[in-house]
Amino acid sequence: MQIKLVLKPILVVIVVLLATSNAALANESSDYIDELLVSDAFHPPGEGAPGYLYNEWHYFNMIDEEQNLSAVCIFKLNGGTNSSQVLFGYYVNETSAFFYESYPLTPEVVSYSSQSPDVRIANNTVTLTGEGYRVHLESGNGSTVFDALFKPETKPAPVFNTSNLSMPGMGINWLVASPKMEVSGNLSVAGETYSLNNSRAYHDHNWGYWSWGDDLGWDWGQVSHAGNYSNETIEAYSLSFGNITNANHSQSVSSVLNVWKDGEIIANFSGEEIQIERSNLSTTDIGIPPGEIPPTYILPQGSFPFPQNTLLNASSGSDTLNIEFTTQHPVPIPVMIPDGSEIGNESENESGNESGNESGIESGIESGIEVESGIKYRIIWEMIGTYQVNGTIDGKPISYTADGFMEYVAGMPVEPEPFVPASPQ
Repeated sequence: MQIKLVLKPILVVIVVLLATSNAALANESSDYIDELLVSDAFHPPGEGAPGYLYNEWHYFNMIDEEQNLSAVCIFKLNGGTNSSQVLFGYYVNETSAFFYESYPLTPEVVSYSSQSPDVRIANNTVTLTGEGYRVHLESGNGSTVFDALFKPETKPAPVFNTSNLSMPGMGINWLVASPKMEVSGNLSVAGETYSLNNSRAYHDHNWGYWSWGDDLGWDWGQVSHAGNYSNETIEAYSLSFGNITNANHSQSVSSVLNVWKDGEIIANFSGEEIQIERSNLSTTDIGIPPGEIPPTYILPQGSFPFPQNTLLNASSGSDTLNIEFTTQHPVPIPVMIPDGSEIGNESENESGNESGNESGIESGIESGIEVESGIKYRIIWEMIGTYQVNGTIDGKPISYTADGFMEYVAGMPVEPEPFVPASPQ
């Protein structure tokens, strides 16, 4: 009887602690969402803005180690082509595929606003709710459907930007909205359905005014500590880095690396505190997906190599990090650059409005679906691979291995060329 009397108050305390903990987590998540409602909103071209240089997109990724599944989804607005794009790529059990669909940037098809992070491109949507980001994508033929809820678990980072690319005062802005998220939902592909339950995820947002024809390149990477990968580090760390360079990566223009723990940024590196080396560059044939140009066209062999290995070293005071990334699954994302989208067409193209539901962007291709001659391309390499992270932050050692993502942009625009099948022997 005495045991029961002792257990009862203990159970009451446990219940109270759990309730308090859950309430605290709910309040914390609500605070994150309140901040994201403002910081993650869109930036439609305003009066007098060079709409032909306007670029903006939402980016999400996720990894589910138990199912050997990873995925990337992008919602992109392109002022240079007056078009919008939806991309979804996935890798599961040694099989990878992606769809890339382009639509006109018109109010009938696209809606976005400076008052919200929400965006709609045809039947594909991002909606920020009180729980998190509801993301829905579906391919035109219905063979791929992704419907999931991304819940933020950290504060967003300060906006990272670099300017003076195409014209003074214009540049690239990058918001890491949440480097650590949990995603739950369903992915249906090729007749199979995969259920996600609190898998690792990430979200960022890019916007600004620049030409893809600029002397421009970048490195970007992101990884969160996965508990089932290593027991060497008790605390769970997340990190994200960005490095804007020239096209051949011989010069870094601006760079940043942030480290999060318990929802907060605990370390920051920038500029010369960050050194990046790339090795074992590989090339592959890059076909342009249907809907952009006929699939009988490819980009010239060797135009856009990507690194198999990337090494980042960062040091600031007593904080140090050594980050190694090994590419496993590279996915090329084509970026179309039409003639006339370069500097010098301001008089024809300066337009836009606050709501974003009427693009007001006059230059470029009407729908972004058919391409005239003279179109050039660049490639964003979206790479899935493995990170090895070692170092010391705030006097504590960090050591873990986890799968993550990296992007690589290099090389100048090229024109596609007809694909000529090999003659039978």
